[in-house]
Amino acid sequence: MALFDKIIQQTTERLYEDERMRSNFTDDEAKIVLGWAQNWITSQVRTAKTEAQAQQIAQSESTRVRQTVGTLNTLAAKPGALNLNQAIAALEPQVKLQQAMPREKVFKLLTEWVTLLWRNP
Repeated sequence: MALFDKIIQQTTERLYEDERMRSNFTDDEAKIVLGWAQNWITSQVRTAKTEAQAQQIAQSESTRVRQTVGTLNTLAAKPGALNLNQAIAALEPQVKLQQAMPREKVFKLLTEWVTLLWRNP
């Protein structure tokens, strides 16, 4: 696991050090987005069985995360309140929202989203 921790640390450090990944975020926004990115990379790398596999996962997930964080950073450059529909549309290419999903998964996502909105008006 220590080898995987080093891979995770190196991958996430590069993400945090890249100004292009956070230039438009407030400090609080950057903590949310980069924290999510770090957690995602960590969880994916920890599924590896070998160091080589961990490196490969770190590289592919870093690329994917960078695209998404870059999109969010661009979105953060817009002044004022953000429209959730526009934000979701901006992320659509990264998360492939057009693909069909099982109905149960859609309802699970929708109910979680409503819960978040109701908790944080």
